[in-house]
Amino acid sequence: MLTVKIDGVEVQVEPGTTILEAAEKAGVHIPIMCHHKNLNPFGACRVCLVEVKGSPKLMTACTTPVSDNMEVITNSEKLQNIRKTLIELLLINHPLDCPVCDKGGECLLQDLTYEFGVAKVRFDEKPNNNPVDHTNPFIERDIDRCVLCGKCVRICDEIVNVEAISFINRGVETYIGTAFDQPWNCEYCGQCMSVCPVGSLNNRVYLFKNRPWNLEHTETICGYCSCGCTVIVDHEDNEVYRIREDVEKGVNKGLLCAKGRFGYELINSTERQLNPKVKEADEYKDVDYEGAINHVADKLKSVVEKYGSESIGVIVSPRLTNEEAFLAQKLARDVLKTNNVYSLETDLVLPDATYQDVEGSDCLLVFNIDITESNPVLGYSIRVAGRREDSNLYVFYPNVTPLKRVATEFFVYKPSDLYNEVEKLIKALDGEENNYAEVAKRLKESEKPVLVFNPYNLKDVEIIKELSSKLPNAKIVPAKSKNNSQGIVDMGCLNGLKPGYVDADKGVDLREGVESDKIKALLIFGENIAVRSEYYDLLNILNDLELVFVTDPFFSETAELSNVYIPVATFAEKDGSFTNFEGRVQSLNKAVDKGVFTDRKIIVDLMSRFDVKVNDDLFSIRKMIEDENPIYKGVDWNGGIVKYPYRIKERVQGSFEIKGEGEYELYPAYLRLHNGSFTRRSYDLSKVYGEPLLEINPEDAKKLNVNENDFVTVKIGKESFKYRVTIDKKIPAGTVAIPKDFKETAPLFFEGDYLKVELIKHL
Repeated sequence: MLTVKIDGVEVQVEPGTTILEAAEKAGVHIPIMCHHKNLNPFGACRVCLVEVKGSPKLMTACTTPVSDNMEVITNSEKLQNIRKTLIELLLINHPLDCPVCDKGGECLLQDLTYEFGVAKVRFDEKPNNNPVDHTNPFIERDIDRCVLCGKCVRICDEIVNVEAISFINRGVETYIGTAFDQPWNCEYCGQCMSVCPVGSLNNRVYLFKNRPWNLEHTETICGYCSCGCTVIVDHEDNEVYRIREDVEKGVNKGLLCAKGRFGYELINSTERQLNPKVKEADEYKDVDYEGAINHVADKLKSVVEKYGSESIGVIVSPRLTNEEAFLAQKLARDVLKTNNVYSLETDLVLPDATYQDVEGSDCLLVFNIDITESNPVLGYSIRVAGRREDSNLYVFYPNVTPLKRVATEFFVYKPSDLYNEVEKLIKALDGEENNYAEVAKRLKESEKPVLVFNPYNLKDVEIIKELSSKLPNAKIVPAKSKNNSQGIVDMGCLNGLKPGYVDADKGVDLREGVESDKIKALLIFGENIAVRSEYYDLLNILNDLELVFVTDPFFSETAELSNVYIPVATFAEKDGSFTNFEGRVQSLNKAVDKGVFTDRKIIVDLMSRFDVKVNDDLFSIRKMIEDENPIYKGVDWNGGIVKYPYRIKERVQGSFEIKGEGEYELYPAYLRLHNGSFTRRSYDLSKVYGEPLLEINPEDAKKLNVNENDFVTVKIGKESFKYRVTIDKKIPAGTVAIPKDFKETAPLFFEGDYLKVELIKHL
């Protein structure tokens, strides 16, 4: 440890600590402009200059490491004058329009101007008059307000690794821009905007809607993918005005993706329903909440009396909290006495690795998943590891993804070849000399290998099981899709599984139950099965059921098939907990109230109609969970990691099958800017990507004589589907991709995930 004295305060710090970090430990404030905790030291703005005793020159606190017995002065008349001059120099070209600038009230330059008492600039002001750039759908760029701190450039390079923007020109002509001043070509994550200290990069979704001093701030957990990011919901009068990050909080370390940062509009959406609906004579009538609950309870009692308890099925969405999911399966098994509990999640593979394991890995293998789309913040961690010189990153996928920029090797194969090639890697791990011998060698020699994959594909799980059996140190990352995909399985929302992975009596298979008329009533909590290809053919049969009860924040495609619908709260409108892909349990906090109830209240009220009383408070429900779920006993609900009984189930066998006889191989692309039907209610996300686009290689587009946004007919057997085209050189020739989980693509993928199709230009 080194001893350092800062403004007379003595502290002990580790070697390599900067003066700025030592000052923070000593509780001494040093002003900064270009520094950010997530970025490498830069030292561009010079605002953090300090005096070091014994040194004839001033030092930048953010870049200078301390030495033993160093004495630092951070606040002197000399330093004050220098910093004041630096601020004045920044204000020469910076427009003084704080009252109309959207950054007003949280602008670092504004704060420093006040801190150093800059009331008048001594230099001739020369404000620029460049047009504001609106080519990015989420970010407004005003280069006249830019102070060239470089944070946006650095975070886009060092963490996001897209390099969409950079310093252009030199000297006084320098500005931040895109290559050749082209429109933005990026992932729309908004990280550049989040680190901008001034009003140069602004949130267009929030622009001119409110002021920061009016807003209340609630810390909660993002409700979209399984990364489990901590977010700050800024709100006033039950309206969410923006969602932002806090670099000091959460496993995401202040990083967010486009969904988490800009997808919040669905919370305020005017499409949301406020009143429950009951279907009578093929028409929906608005009813009050009590009437809807009583109607559902009466129907359930009638169905049980006529057909027995096993005629009822309960489907649980990963949008529900742990507490709600636990109550849902309890309603089914303990109250309604049915074993027909379902979700579209999997218990084949359970969490094993953390963010720390990923970022600290010396060899990563990402197999058959576009992690930068499915779980973007986890993707940032993989990119951080991939950039390290002492780490290797190998990717197997049917097209190029952003990981290409940091991958040691990126293997692109058609779906029909992908599994054959990874089987060669497995043989190389057994000692066979083939073109993967070097990859196998590095995997076997690595101390901390990590395998990242899609847990919903049975064949992929089997591959990872084989790989991990040959790599004793390997950690696995099953990248589940939704915010509580893991938690609802932990809570026993699977057929034949009680909370804590305790075996339960199995009910009838959902498909078999609906098709054979064994299931007469379905309670669907939050799930939108109408956009899921697995059940596309069952949708018409749902009309024959005596009761289809749906809860959802929106009147979804599944809600349109229901007899009774009750609108419910989103993640920003309720308390509870989610469990992320690490198995980390995190609490969320209610920020706003939109005048609808939670699934928790609905389930508790349904229980009460069957004379089962359950307290509707978190403490009581969590006590029940800890009593009945062995792996959650004593869990820390604010960040504790669950210990699971296994990683991958013993008997896992999958097969690769590609259906059809067409010229082109079609496979499911990961959702662009979305995580299912929920985020499609966000206007700005859907404005950028609102319909499923068929991704096609430029060569194939030329052969088919199609241009961007033309329509193509996709034929498989006797079925034909029409989709709009997007041309992308990242897609290999002879293959095409389109996202699943759209209503328009559900019938296509009902045939299978991998298809051979014919393409015809739609006239």
